[in-house]
Amino acid sequence: MSKARAAAAGQTPLEQVDQHLRRVSTAIDGLDRRAARRLGVNRTDLRLLDLLAQSGPQTLAQLGRAEGLSSGGMTVAIDRLAERGYVSRRPHPKDRRSQVVELTPLLWQRSEPIFGALQQRVRERLSGYSQERLLELAQFLLSWEQAIRESGIP
Repeated sequence: MSKARAAAAGQTPLEQVDQHLRRVSTAIDGLDRRAARRLGVNRTDLRLLDLLAQSGPQTLAQLGRAEGLSSGGMTVAIDRLAERGYVSRRPHPKDRRSQVVELTPLLWQRSEPIFGALQQRVRERLSGYSQERLLELAQFLLSWEQAIRESGIP
């Protein structure tokens, strides 16, 4: 009997899900730590890069709100990322006082070896699931994300 099965033997399905969610969270945290180190950035900078990857170009103010950073903190972070060649800034087309930040091809080039193989493995593992099952998984993950965001921890 595997360790995972032995541990799950006395647990309810809900307890098993909770345990696996915690393990996934720990695994993601470790992945983020290793990815930040390989990219030569800190964890806050990595989150900013991920926000841009998910949402596309954004203003400094939008990024600051999403990450909870002051305008000064955002400027310093974006300066660091621009120095590494991971982001570029351009004037906002409708507000000349504002800048739009976007990812550069260099970031995609350097992040592919870190995340590309993982994304491929996940897709392969999910390829046998029905569309209905995938939608259930997506809904569960969305619910988990919302629960985390609503946790009330500042």
